[in-house]
Amino acid sequence: PALVFWCGMQKKNYASFPDLPLPNTEYRLYRWRWLILIALLLLNLSSGMMFLTYSPIPNYTAVFYGVPESYVNGFSITYSATTFFIGLISIIILDTCGLRISLYFGASCNLIGAVIRWISTIPPVLCSHDYQRSGYMVAMIGQTITAFAQPFLLFAPTKLASFWFGPKERAFCTSITSIANPVGLAVVNIASPYLVSSPGQVPLMLWIYIIPAGIGCVLTLISFWPGRYHSLPVPGLHEEKEKQSFRSFLKGLMSVLRNKSFCVLIFVWSIAAGLFNALITLLPQFLCPYGYTNNQSGLWGALMIFIGLIGGTVASCILDHTKKFKEVGVVTLGLAILCLVWFMEVARLEHQSVNIAFSLCMFGFFALPLIPVCMELGVEITFPIAEATSSGLLWTCAQVAGMVMVLLSNSPLQIELSNTQVPLSQCSISMQRNDTFVSCLRNISNTVEATPAYDTTNVQIFYLACVVVAFIFFVGLFYPVYKRTDSERASLDTEVNY
Repeated sequence: PALVFWCGMQKKNYASFPDLPLPNTEYRLYRWRWLILIALLLLNLSSGMMFLTYSPIPNYTAVFYGVPESYVNGFSITYSATTFFIGLISIIILDTCGLRISLYFGASCNLIGAVIRWISTIPPVLCSHDYQRSGYMVAMIGQTITAFAQPFLLFAPTKLASFWFGPKERAFCTSITSIANPVGLAVVNIASPYLVSSPGQVPLMLWIYIIPAGIGCVLTLISFWPGRYHSLPVPGLHEEKEKQSFRSFLKGLMSVLRNKSFCVLIFVWSIAAGLFNALITLLPQFLCPYGYTNNQSGLWGALMIFIGLIGGTVASCILDHTKKFKEVGVVTLGLAILCLVWFMEVARLEHQSVNIAFSLCMFGFFALPLIPVCMELGVEITFPIAEATSSGLLWTCAQVAGMVMVLLSNSPLQIELSNTQVPLSQCSISMQRNDTFVSCLRNISNTVEATPAYDTTNVQIFYLACVVVAFIFFVGLFYPVYKRTDSERASLDTEVNY
């Protein structure tokens, strides 16, 4: 609230906010806009990496911090919970303070949190009081600070495109900066298992992940340095929305929440996105009892995302040409459910690497297109409300659903498995005494066992039931009115008649 008030006072000085349009002002495109684009791309990439850093290596993380493996899920849960609580505030700040202040705040939090996570691994912190808690708690603080950054970075691409790029460049700007976040998830799925083959390599991994956060932060500071811009960037399509008051924002928010179609869309999108987040977070824990390693799970998770990006691109092209938003959404969600059933059947069997990889790739191909479908639907049915309001609410609710689904993985729905039931289990790891990595581990036993393997079939069935209910709501209760498309067609007809 203090930041919002400060920004409101500073709006009197328009020179402090180069992204705010002024009347009778000459506009120009700066070559430095590409540096801003690269900065936001790196920041969103880094944010995705921060979210999923520990999930591909839950057993090594648990041993390093001396906590149960279920505690590792706390990193992603904390990220989702923090994003939920800060989401609405980030929308307000983006609308009232502008892009520069929002990116400054997001980039700073992302870098500071990354550094604190690495500080949690140094011996004075890890061994300061209680080995089983001190390092883990410091890492959790760092994770929470990085989570503050995500909504500021995730909601920024459309505003950056509208106010800093020309009409023919906006689609490219929005696409490349938006997909950076899932690309970060894919990168960390591959990188974490290969960087960490023993608990002692966790600090190196965290240090490497600081690099993109640092570069993105430096580029952001350079790009928006005061005094660099003597005239404003190109005027966006929605200049008046940039100058809306806080009261206008609340009025628009209440209008969106009273929209029945949008409420149905929030429910459907939250379940679908929450399921995807839970699956990508818990994939190693789902597969390790049946002989699949962290490296395999990470590679399959990355493939799921990369193939999903291809599916999202195809879906975007179809939407641009047909405007059949609901129809495309129904088809992709239905096929994603079938692929999820396929994965659930083969994931409980040993020696099914090809089937698991192919089912996950197909799931990603049909699931990720729901991002452009639901984002565009949100804008269409809430028009003329600001885009950041609808997309921000959709992403925030998705974080809540993902958090709940990950929490369910630690519920009584899962059943502990003995070694005789899963002889090929890769969930537990062994660490010999000569494998010690900090002095406070000198008294550990010769072998350190991670949390036992669990049968998560019941958890997966619950996930499937939730997404089937969402599909039924989407088909039977969602009746969208494409207000933006209708408005554009009416304007075109008026021009033609004139």
